[in-house]
Amino acid sequence: MKRTIAIVVAVMAVVVISLGAWRRLQIRSATNSADYETVPVRRDTILAAVNAPGSVRPKEQVTLTFPSGGTLAELHVQPGQQVKAGEALARLDIRQLELNVVQADATLKINEARLAQTKAGTQPADLASAEASVASAEALYNAAKNKLGLQSEQLSIAEADLKKAELTLLDAQAAYDRVASRPDIGMLPQALALERATIDYQRALANYKLQVAAVDDTSFKSAAAQLAQAQAQLEKLRQAPLAEELAIAEAQVEQARASLEQAKLRLADAALVAPFSGTVVSTGAKVGELVSAATPMIVLADLEHYYIDVTIDETDIGHIQIGQDAVITLDAFPEVTLQGKVTSLDPVGKSTQGVVSFGAEIRVLATDVPLRPGMTATADITVARKEGVLVVPNRAIRRDSGGRYYVEILSAGEVKQRLVTTGASNELVTEIVNGLSEEEEVVVSAPRSNLMEELGRSPFQLGGGR
Repeated sequence: MKRTIAIVVAVMAVVVISLGAWRRLQIRSATNSADYETVPVRRDTILAAVNAPGSVRPKEQVTLTFPSGGTLAELHVQPGQQVKAGEALARLDIRQLELNVVQADATLKINEARLAQTKAGTQPADLASAEASVASAEALYNAAKNKLGLQSEQLSIAEADLKKAELTLLDAQAAYDRVASRPDIGMLPQALALERATIDYQRALANYKLQVAAVDDTSFKSAAAQLAQAQAQLEKLRQAPLAEELAIAEAQVEQARASLEQAKLRLADAALVAPFSGTVVSTGAKVGELVSAATPMIVLADLEHYYIDVTIDETDIGHIQIGQDAVITLDAFPEVTLQGKVTSLDPVGKSTQGVVSFGAEIRVLATDVPLRPGMTATADITVARKEGVLVVPNRAIRRDSGGRYYVEILSAGEVKQRLVTTGASNELVTEIVNGLSEEEEVVVSAPRSNLMEELGRSPFQLGGGR
């Protein structure tokens, strides 16, 4: 019984296969060339393009942080809010910072007054008061000396030397004062003479003090000490300010001014303002919270203008130039195409796992599509435009074992191969530079050769279903 069934099945299979083969032969004999899909060679405009993947980014995006930490006192915005350039966004507690500005300003004024006083020198009233003090001290000194009856020869010599040194110092000071306004005063002989006279006076004063110390009388020593002190104060007032003293006073003023500017800068940095008009993407703290310099306080982005950052292979970068047009497609909106323009190219490539690529920026032209930063995009950058050239579909282009390009021509019911020279191409068509004429028919699809496909699906397909 089983053997009989197997024989019947085999006979049926042979019959079906025979019928299919007979049908195919009948079709081929009737319409040998009808199964070839052909298209005529035509003239058209071809746009050669470089395909580059990338992602969407806003024209500008910045993360605003405070330069120093503090307590957040004010927050004027929230995510999604539109702001304009220069608009206040947030501020720290500034009470201590304002106090620092007041203190720095006071310090600057004090140092400026000291500098002015140093430049002005001794006032006439102060000099007159110092001279009166010296005269009074001399009277007391002479009275004490006469009362003691001292006529020591060494003390007299010391007094004479001191007086002489004082007169020399006065002359040197007067000569110095006459040229003190010159910028090269330190290089003039008057400056050297004043320095020597000052040293001689100090030496004579020291010797005089030694002689006075040798006298065994308390009241006399006291009067001599008072006179020396009054004379030293008078000489100090008589001397013009040295260049070093002026330099120190000026440096103190500059230091105080810098401290004031620093205090003002810290006060200004306690407030965040929008550097450009845009949309607040996020905020990093709430009012009353402590924030540090590392806290991303506000993320601001310009969501009105978008760019596509794309990556271009090094084999294509030579065709890319700033200003070229681009057609942009998005994974999020595959049915929509956007127009763009290349605005910048990276001058240096990046190597990733041995593959070198270059970055490029494409500006997205006006669009109503709701773009979002980070969307995946693909840009076809137009690198060449040729008008009125012969083109054929890419499906018609074939390559032989020698690497030569050819097409198949259908003529008088026969298919023949013909070598061609290709030019520019895109994803759809290829330019034919040589080898074809307009209106010739090129084959883009050959007849199906699978017999089982001719027969359609049947329970007897090889490797078929259950």
